[in-house]
Amino acid sequence: MIDKLFRRSSQQIIELEEKLDKLLVVETTTPEEYRDGLYERIESTIDRIVVLRGRRQFIVNNLITDIREMEEYEHKKANNNK
Repeated sequence: MIDKLFRRSSQQIIELEEKLDKLLVVETTTPEEYRDGLYERIESTIDRIVVLRGRRQFIVNNLITDIREMEEYEHKKANNNK
């Protein structure tokens, strides 16, 4: 389950980064009077990327903790069977 969450967050980040790249290209060709709405879309996209990166980091931190706990459990289990 953690793998699926990680992959999903990573894919969403990639898609948003691609969208951001396109918005930044549009920004260079957009007349000044139309840029305010575009800047809001750029900021919104950046905010979503930051949230998803935070979520992905949270998933990674929990995955590392889960793996460590599982290794400790397996080690204790192996020592009790000796």
